[in-house]
Amino acid sequence: MFYGTVVGKPGIYAGYQATHRAVMKGAPDWWLPGGATISGTASRDPGNAPDVGVLRPGLILGKITASGKLAPSFIDVTQAAAAASATTITLTAAGATELVRRVGATGNLRLTGPPSAGGTVAVSAAVAYSAVNTTNGNVTTAALPAAYVAGSYVSAADGSENPLTFVWDGWGIPVLDFNQVSQDVDMGKLPIGGSVRAVMLIPWPTDTAQRDWLRDILNKNGKYVLDYAFLP
Repeated sequence: MFYGTVVGKPGIYAGYQATHRAVMKGAPDWWLPGGATISGTASRDPGNAPDVGVLRPGLILGKITASGKLAPSFIDVTQAAAAASATTITLTAAGATELVRRVGATGNLRLTGPPSAGGTVAVSAAVAYSAVNTTNGNVTTAALPAAYVAGSYVSAADGSENPLTFVWDGWGIPVLDFNQVSQDVDMGKLPIGGSVRAVMLIPWPTDTAQRDWLRDILNKNGKYVLDYAFLP
């Protein structure tokens, strides 16, 4: 299933790869009438290589303050723990590449995570970064305000770091046309509640406190039951 307007010259283009993903566990599911708009420019799914322009079902979305459009809440997760006052965080190569594409070679990011396993999750103030190595994923930052566990979320400092919803069940939402140009996409079916397969949320954290934080912030504006608390 393709979302959005297909724009491009006639001809044969590389196909989109898609895997059906079921995030919701079944009725009752709640949807926001009228939906919302996903920012094509701000949205990629670096974990969905080679089709990073297709947002997988379960990808967590927040709202960009300036535009009011939705975009992925998290660019990547840290690959190693970082101590307080550290000046380097490590992402995947794909995550580092997306940081440069979305925010820039220099700019500001936010970190979300606990200082140690099971600790209190905090969202940092904007952290300036001055260099990004897209080969090894190392990002040179100003001194971090606190320690962060491996798996902490890395976000753009634009408002989208506060999760509101996620891409619903299906085959994914392309945000590139056939000429590989970004396009805004109307998300007509926008989840605001229901029973959720937690492990299908992207990225689903490994830290228990971070899982609870994600559940609670999604429920700040929605009504979700995440099944992880009930499973073995």
